[in-house]
Amino acid sequence: MYTQYYYSKQIKKFITQFCNIFTDLEVRTGVGKNGEPPRNIQVPIRYGSSDRVVSSITAQNTQNTPITIPMSSAYLTGIELAPERRKGVGMVTNTTIIENNGQPYPNNIKVLKRYMPIPYNLSMQLSLYASSTDEMFQILEQILLVFDPFVQIQKTDESYDWTKLTSVELVGINNEENFPKKKKKRVIQWSLDFVIPIWISPPAEKNNDY
Repeated sequence: MYTQYYYSKQIKKFITQFCNIFTDLEVRTGVGKNGEPPRNIQVPIRYGSSDRVVSSITAQNTQNTPITIPMSSAYLTGIELAPERRKGVGMVTNTTIIENNGQPYPNNIKVLKRYMPIPYNLSMQLSLYASSTDEMFQILEQILLVFDPFVQIQKTDESYDWTKLTSVELVGINNEENFPKKKKKRVIQWSLDFVIPIWISPPAEKNNDY
């Protein structure tokens, strides 16, 4: 039974770190019509399902916020229990810490009580959108060079968070090339599937019972 409200944005933090992996993607253009030299274009990332993003692109951006390609989008597609990573149910660890709070010994000594976190697997999909095959190949190659097949991410900088480190694994690649009808812009679309093992942690408690 829930006795009080608790929310620490844990899933949101993992999704944010996942998106941060892809914030530096770029594509290089060719020589411009008037002889302009090639230049690099940033590939922005948004959170949203691929069908909604494609619909916005092919609708010629009639909404308030225009969407241009190349771009990418990330979306949480599922959460599953991971019983194979469960270390126990209801287990508690007590860690003695000395805080630098200006208090004399032993008033600066506290006991940190941590409850066993619950393991889950997040399924994330990264959708890539480009207007040409060359743009798409540039984006894919940058990503495939990074994942072999893991990339490590860190949720927080908190010293006593034993769930802050995890990895992102690339598990699938799909070609979903799109050919809109009539005069709508052509969209070349690929999707990459990832799995992130995470832990959802109950709040830790500090007390002076040392």
